[in-house]
Amino acid sequence: MNEKKQRIIESGLKLFGKKGYGSTTTAEIAKDAQVSVGTLFNYYPTKQELVNKLYLYANRDYCEYAKNLNEKKDFKRGMIELWSRCIDYAMENQDTFRFLLIFRNSPVITEDTIKQINDESIFFEHVYNKFRKRNEVKIYYDLFSYIMFGCLIATLEFIEKNPDKDIAHIKEVSFDYLWDGVNP
Repeated sequence: MNEKKQRIIESGLKLFGKKGYGSTTTAEIAKDAQVSVGTLFNYYPTKQELVNKLYLYANRDYCEYAKNLNEKKDFKRGMIELWSRCIDYAMENQDTFRFLLIFRNSPVITEDTIKQINDESIFFEHVYNKFRKRNEVKIYYDLFSYIMFGCLIATLEFIEKNPDKDIAHIKEVSFDYLWDGVNP
């Protein structure tokens, strides 16, 4: 990816993540990225297309970070590592994660984008279902992913509001809460 396009992506994630869709203009993104509005529209012809490309980019980045672990024979150990990585990613990539939260259920995100994301993240579902077949987890993947994301958001909000607390301990306790909900 070229430098201008990368700056547009970073600016879009930051500004949409802070101000939302309606309050962010493409002119603001172009200015923050130090490119002309025309250059921005050469890469992304509409504001909606820009948001959808940003959403794909952010999801890919998040999934690659989370997925970059060795598949475990023990589901719980793998989940502990995945849980920790998800929290670390959100803390290290706050603009990207905030963008994902804001646009997660947004009507701006097209069905094509959602399908592409689902196709690209099928790895997680396959791994999860392998362990479900062995009765190591009790709920189906779709419900699990919603529960996990909700627990992740709650954990991150707690960490943000309690910066003096031990993050490793918070990760452990919050994982135990999640695990109790999926472990048969």
